[in-house]
Amino acid sequence: MPSNNTGFAFDVVGMGLNAVDHICVIPRFPRYEEKLRMIDFRRAPGGQVASALTACARWGLKAKYVGKVGGDDLGAFSLASLKEAGIDTTDVEAVPGVPNQFAFILVDASTGERTIIWRRDQALSVLPDQVPLGAIRSGRFLLLDGHDSEAAAVAAQEARKAGVTVVVDAETVKPGTPDLIKASNYVVCSREFPERLTGEGRLEDALVAIKSRGPDCVVATLGAEGALGLGVGLGERGFVRSRGFRVKCVDSTGAGDVFHGAFIYGLASGWDFQAVLDFSNAAAALNCTALGARGGIKPVAEILDLIRVGARW
Repeated sequence: MPSNNTGFAFDVVGMGLNAVDHICVIPRFPRYEEKLRMIDFRRAPGGQVASALTACARWGLKAKYVGKVGGDDLGAFSLASLKEAGIDTTDVEAVPGVPNQFAFILVDASTGERTIIWRRDQALSVLPDQVPLGAIRSGRFLLLDGHDSEAAAVAAQEARKAGVTVVVDAETVKPGTPDLIKASNYVVCSREFPERLTGEGRLEDALVAIKSRGPDCVVATLGAEGALGLGVGLGERGFVRSRGFRVKCVDSTGAGDVFHGAFIYGLASGWDFQAVLDFSNAAAALNCTALGARGGIKPVAEILDLIRVGARW
């Protein structure tokens, strides 16, 4: 386990989404107006940053979550899941009279792929003047998902001034996104994000364009294909590729979230860029072997075993 001898109170602080997922496992995706019997159903905690921090905490990192939860039973459920994982929640605000973010997730049992239908009340947004600056400066790493992009940009800028390493989970392009990207150290994004941000149709060109805006490193997650990264100290076009691992996919929900948690764990461990990407890919793949965003978070030893002996695509 990485040791925290850096003077920071936490290994990682995260500001971003938490959610409660209602997972419906179905034999296949339904046709229009069709009635389809569910194979399984369960309620489980989710949300990008909350799930990534849960992975970090399970692997031994000292983690803190910053954000808002609803003042309803779903908010209490989400908050309880963070506390049960050992995550510090002293800077979490419960908003009275507001429902927590929630989602209904349709999981195709034949492939493990999912479709997400979600709702988040605007009152759960963190505004730029609501960012708890002391909290976001208190971790060696800061993880941001960019949904509240203008607040995330403020958090990233202040964290960088304090010597905090900023990791961004980038998925959508919003008004504050360019400032957030510029202030980050590491951008770990979805396959579609680079073209959306830069207009470059070729992935490699888009990653180069993003890196030119300020980050030290840019990584695109590619599902079963693995990940492609443009890394620190590797030159303008020093790409590193990590192929995905072959597993029986039960539910792909949360794979990206666990990838981000594993990415931070690898950085905190001082591994080289290839090892960080391989660990992130393996952790994400194993998470797909169980239901829920956090259902398949495996111990570090099991993840390392998959890297050593697992088959790849």
